[in-house]
Amino acid sequence: MTCEGPRLCYIPGVRRWIATVCFSLLAALGCAHGPEGRLQYQTLQSQSEDRPMKYGVYLPPQWDGRTELPVVILLHGAGDDETSADRKIVLDALDEAIITGDLPPFILLAPNGDRGFWVNWQNGQHAYRDWVLEEALPDLRRRYPTIAGREALHILGVSMGGGGGLQMWLSNPEQFASASLLSAPILNEDETRRFLRRFMSKRAIQEVFGPEGDGDGVDPFLELRSADRLGGSRLLFGAATRDVRGVLRSNQAFHTHLREHEVPHQFLTFEGRHAWTSWADVFVHALCHQLQPTCPRPTPAGWAMQSYERHNAEFDPPARVAPAG
Repeated sequence: MTCEGPRLCYIPGVRRWIATVCFSLLAALGCAHGPEGRLQYQTLQSQSEDRPMKYGVYLPPQWDGRTELPVVILLHGAGDDETSADRKIVLDALDEAIITGDLPPFILLAPNGDRGFWVNWQNGQHAYRDWVLEEALPDLRRRYPTIAGREALHILGVSMGGGGGLQMWLSNPEQFASASLLSAPILNEDETRRFLRRFMSKRAIQEVFGPEGDGDGVDPFLELRSADRLGGSRLLFGAATRDVRGVLRSNQAFHTHLREHEVPHQFLTFEGRHAWTSWADVFVHALCHQLQPTCPRPTPAGWAMQSYERHNAEFDPPARVAPAG
């Protein structure tokens, strides 16, 4: 393994994937940015990673600093880090929604996950899931007043963070009230490995996920074939109309799979592309549905939200708002 600085550690074979995916895809989609400096940052000597690890914290406007609040864990995509949510378009959208009452106040935990898929690597080199759940989250709770219990803990993931968030949620469903997965390729195990072989060697994939059929990854198509598997947790996922090739199609296939197996969920198609400029408003819309019993915000024009509820085994028609005029 080689390292370049505190955040960039690679196993053999992964470097090519980093260069190809991050620079050819993510950089072209506008991921590079300078942080606004509005998040608070903490650094821990991580036992899971055996190195200093950072996380950012968003605190809601007009908060008294004493009232206990729910926690949303934001998992970033490849090429991003703990500063990626620290941008004006994201923070202004969250601030406005909280001030107007569309969102209840909450604390956002934004850990750094490098480009590690948010899983514990099979070769033992990295343990990103443990870093988030066993170190960053408990440290946040020690520093800030938060509401204990499952109903006050949520996952929000984008791109790689959406895929990793799905894995994290399925591995610990009893720990979370909800998971919101945006612009994530949602694939079964075979499709995931075929996709990754475009950027990584077979050996590198096995270093992260283990041998085929015997790895650390969880196949969402196999795991979610019954509503009971949710354990009462809520699932929302979606992709942009101009998302990365294959992402929207994979989300549609997952939506069809869940519908066939009568698994409650919400499926969102939103205007935009694979970028933070598109995700900012989607964060508000997703959290509006996940953090409270009913969402007061209408679905924006050009978006479509489909909800499957087990009690009536029917899909609501796509919710849309007619364009003005």
